Amino acid sequence: MAQGAHWFFWLFLIIYLLHRAVEFALDLLNLKAMEAHRGEIPPLFKNSFSPEDYQKSIAYTRAKTYFSWVKELWDSLILWTFILCGAFASFDRFLGHWLSEGSLWRLVAYPFLLGAILYVLHLPFSLYHTFGLEARFGFNKTTPKTYIVDQIKTLALSLVIGGPLLALIFFLVGKVGSYWWVAAWGVMMAFQFLTAALFPVLLAPIFYKFVPLSEGELKDRLTELAHRIQFKMSGIFTIDGSRRSSHSNAFFAGIGKTRRIVLFDTLVQNLSTTEIVSVIAHEMGHNKMKHIQKGLILSALSSLLGLWVLAFCLKWPPFFAAFGVGAPQIAIGFVLFGLVSEVFTFPFNPVTKWISRKHEYEADFFSVKTTGEKETMISSLIKLSKDNLSNLTPHPWYSFYHYSHPTTTERAAAVNRI
Repeated sequence: MAQGAHWFFWLFLIIYLLHRAVEFALDLLNLKAMEAHRGEIPPLFKNSFSPEDYQKSIAYTRAKTYFSWVKELWDSLILWTFILCGAFASFDRFLGHWLSEGSLWRLVAYPFLLGAILYVLHLPFSLYHTFGLEARFGFNKTTPKTYIVDQIKTLALSLVIGGPLLALIFFLVGKVGSYWWVAAWGVMMAFQFLTAALFPVLLAPIFYKFVPLSEGELKDRLTELAHRIQFKMSGIFTIDGSRRSSHSNAFFAGIGKTRRIVLFDTLVQNLSTTEIVSVIAHEMGHNKMKHIQKGLILSALSSLLGLWVLAFCLKWPPFFAAFGVGAPQIAIGFVLFGLVSEVFTFPFNPVTKWISRKHEYEADFFSVKTTGEKETMISSLIKLSKDNLSNLTPHPWYSFYHYSHPTTTERAAAVNRI
């Protein structure tokens, strides 16, 4: 290894093991807390969950945890095999048989080659999650044909959208000079804005069928709510989420004239009109209280900082040598940074999750104040927990580290205090 690579390699290894140990310990605490409450349904859910429902939610959480352990072990084996065997450099030499060194084609091809390899290595887990785990608990509705078509569409979008974007960024690295990362950040922000605007009208319809919400009480109440709080939108739509899963969801998509309310058909089927209005009022609250804008600003600043660190790493030989690459190379540097940056940023995870949970409380408050419906808000949360087999008794440390939303019990208590 080059001078400095030894200490950086060992630093990465130590933090990597610490990251894995923290997550494994939290998983164990979460399983232990769940088992400790197995004998009695929490009071909030006694009127909604049967004993069979409750035991099924426990089994689902346990199965997801075991699945994540196996997958994380597989991910670790792949990563460390690549590092210790010098695979990252070998992949680049493989491309060298067809593409000249330093060419833009070779730079763009490298991330796609590694992505294709990782896709194949992870495919068994994707298949098992969809047709094994989710099917066992009654969630999966995806047919093999739909799964294959979705994979083809995803690959095509990656090539059509990701290819030109990578080419532009790599071009900037070679042409702009030391401050390429500022120009690349501008490109990424413009791309993010464009994608957000086009997502509901161009990208999402590739996978889902969007249908305007039929005339009736639900549409009238949602339209009245939007007018009353001056929430601008282009329409209210349902999508055929039930064609892939029985999980329920609702979201806003788009920017400006493309913004629309989107309801999964499963949500419309499982919740009452008043409950759906409460859920949508919560989502509108995120927008009216500037949570989305704050999130975009935080994301933009994080991206700028990340690109600045990446720019340093691309010029620092020990960064490459620590992962079995002999000399700095742009494409390999981008891929390595994407693979290992999570290891160094995991201590900040609780901070971002705390901010997200704070926003969820504020959106719940907005919903109740806007609709005047406390009990309906709580009943919608309970139904969503039941429909998704949520863990009703997570360990506090686990939810503090992992959860972007407060637990249903915490949210219900906060709503009752309004």
